[in-house]
Amino acid sequence: MGVGISTHEMEQAARRRSKTIDDGLEAERLRQARTVRVLMLGLQGAGKSTLAKQVRMIHEKGFPDKEKALYREIVRQNVVSAVLGVLQEMEAQEVAFDTDQMQQTCLAIKERLTSADSHLAVVDMRHQVSMLTSQKLFRDFMDDRMDPEVSQINHYLFRSLDKILSDAYAPSDYDILRVRQKTAGLNEILFHFKGFEFRLCDVDGHSSVKKKWLQNFENVSAILFTASLGTYDIRSKENEEQTEIHDALRVFTTVTGHDGFLRTPIILFLNKKDIFQLKLKKTPLTTAFPDYKGKNEFQEVCQFVQRKFESCVTNPDRLTVHFTNATDTAAIRSVFDSSLAVILEST
Repeated sequence: MGVGISTHEMEQAARRRSKTIDDGLEAERLRQARTVRVLMLGLQGAGKSTLAKQVRMIHEKGFPDKEKALYREIVRQNVVSAVLGVLQEMEAQEVAFDTDQMQQTCLAIKERLTSADSHLAVVDMRHQVSMLTSQKLFRDFMDDRMDPEVSQINHYLFRSLDKILSDAYAPSDYDILRVRQKTAGLNEILFHFKGFEFRLCDVDGHSSVKKKWLQNFENVSAILFTASLGTYDIRSKENEEQTEIHDALRVFTTVTGHDGFLRTPIILFLNKKDIFQLKLKKTPLTTAFPDYKGKNEFQEVCQFVQRKFESCVTNPDRLTVHFTNATDTAAIRSVFDSSLAVILEST
């Protein structure tokens, strides 16, 4: 006959199981208490995804080799888009090279780089592409007649052509930081800071924010909203009488006024200040804000734009504003870590 289990032993086993469950629940409670969720929002092109990449570079020690391999095609596709973009704009403005050789080179490049395998074609045509991008007419056109932000990233890519189009090319962290890549859906970034686990939810850019899906994030500890200063002179696709910075103000108003976020700390990154400063030399702020009466000087216009965003928030005490350049890693490290400290103080 088998040995029976006494009632006392059964009670002890039950107590052990109960304690194991209780310990697990307590550990999860403590983990949750040290978990900080931050919602990252901003319109497409504001630089939000660049900031997200910076977070990975600063707090996750960059990108693993497998991911870098995937970015090789993306970087090369950026080169394709940059070359075709300049050529198309030159054609639209009726600017052409004055030699048959360069005209034929342009036609060959456009034909080959519009193929389905353009990221491979650009490698095959590296010599022609390098010759084209080194032309003075080509470079002067970018500087004088194209958007400064577009010109800036194009110059970076074209300076690096020998490296990017080489057979052994492996993207650096900074290459990955600089390339344009549309955010799709929701991406979560996990890292640790001062003993807390941070979860950054990077949501793809929308010109119209749905209150319905905002409800899914009402338990976040803070919102990090990125707006591009450099879009103050770009016409809105939704309202041609306004510029894209008005789209950012409208979305910012919707987010900060949402019932579930009325007490949530807001970190506002007014991004691309370097592009903004360049554009102000040619285009006054009154292009976007006819009510602006001050001087067209960087510090003064920044204060005006900041007040515009502050006016969207019912309780400005919960708002922290930073003027940023998302590609400047050292500056972003300082600004971002100070923002994280502000979030921890409020949680």
